[in-house]
Amino acid sequence: MNICFTETPSRKTVKPSKTIFLNNTGGDVTFKFVTAPDLVLGAYTISNGVSAAIDCIRQGEKDYYSCHSQNFAIPGDSTAVLTLSNSVLTMAIST
Repeated sequence: MNICFTETPSRKTVKPSKTIFLNNTGGDVTFKFVTAPDLVLGAYTISNGVSAAIDCIRQGEKDYYSCHSQNFAIPGDSTAVLTLSNSVLTMAIST
């Protein structure tokens, strides 16, 4: 499953559950969480398991918000790969 993030502000969150993220965007990203401190994930690096609700993801000077029609919960122990193309940040989730 893919979740797209764009620069259009949204109040929809994405809630991981021990999700491992691979940042394949070519630059550092910062996860902005609803109730947890920010997490910076360097380019081409892998995170530990993340379980805090994501408000938005910052890459460079731009914030990217979920385009999903509702709040979304990622299944437990999944892997998500982040890519950036044509101003759309994509989170490809595999379980």
